[in-house]
Amino acid sequence: MTPPGHEHWMRRCLQLARNAATTSAPNPLVGTVLVHEGQLLAEGWHKVAGGPHAEVECLRAFGDGGIPADAILYVNLEPCAHHGRTPPCADLLIARGVKHVVVGQRDPFPLVAGKGIARMKDAGTEVVEGVLADECRWVQRRFLTSVERGRPYIILKWARSQDGFLDRHPRAGRGVQRISSPQTDVLVHRWRAEEQAILVGSRTVVNDDPSLTVRHVDGRQPLRVVLDRQGITPAESTLYTDGRPTLLFTGTPRPALDMEQVSLRGNEDPIDMILAQLHARSIRSVLVEGGAELHGHFLRRGLWDEARVITGEAVFGSGTPAPEIGGTPVISVMNSTDHIALYKKDPGCCTWDW
Repeated sequence: MTPPGHEHWMRRCLQLARNAATTSAPNPLVGTVLVHEGQLLAEGWHKVAGGPHAEVECLRAFGDGGIPADAILYVNLEPCAHHGRTPPCADLLIARGVKHVVVGQRDPFPLVAGKGIARMKDAGTEVVEGVLADECRWVQRRFLTSVERGRPYIILKWARSQDGFLDRHPRAGRGVQRISSPQTDVLVHRWRAEEQAILVGSRTVVNDDPSLTVRHVDGRQPLRVVLDRQGITPAESTLYTDGRPTLLFTGTPRPALDMEQVSLRGNEDPIDMILAQLHARSIRSVLVEGGAELHGHFLRRGLWDEARVITGEAVFGSGTPAPEIGGTPVISVMNSTDHIALYKKDPGCCTWDW
């Protein structure tokens, strides 16, 4: 049985790790605490890719003094054992004399994958593994999906009217038709900041002319990705003219557009190419925002990890039917006047920070 104190401090590690939800990718989310006789000595988290790891931040916060022999260092992901942008954290813990380490889960990244734990054990460090392992996997789901499945973590998101439509017909012109409340719009922008890429299909660009930027919160701007097989999106679209990076997948090259383009081949499923290209760019997650055809394609293939469905107060009467996902949401909440349902494709624990 895991001592209750271990779970308490591991939850603190996870809280710290989430502080970098919009900044650490493509690196994992990691938090570390150093504890002695039930008292917190120091803590830290990995803030940005290329910056100090969580273990380094924690020990810097502790200072240069000697670490008590019976102190325990908690970390939600196995300390690294290889030279990347920073030296191995396992070596640092050994050098600083940390004798007891509690790890939430092993790191599946091939250059680590148990090597950090083995190195510490070989040096005489007592290592406890698997504390709150399911919760650790949930917090780390983007990184783990990328490493274990060779593709980004896929989040489907759409907003539907009370009567089940994505938009109202007939349309008066290009532009986003508001469904969710201003409070939920802020939440959606936070969701965008937490993912590295955001994907839409050609019909969404034609109808809505979206910007797909993070505006209502501070955070990272995701790479905008457009799937336009037939080359029907207008060249004057905001995604192509506002100066921010956009990656276009098309079967019809657009030489007039000053942006990176990837040519689609024949009848090949474009989703596979998109995911492969994003994975090659170390993009760990993608938020799919529309439209109905694109969402339907992901759903039919069962190629998704999470879906977030917003139901607003608006009643459209007619329009584009919203996708049907089926099943029971793992989380169902009200946010202002909107109902938000979170679905997961695979079982396992799930908590949602607001």
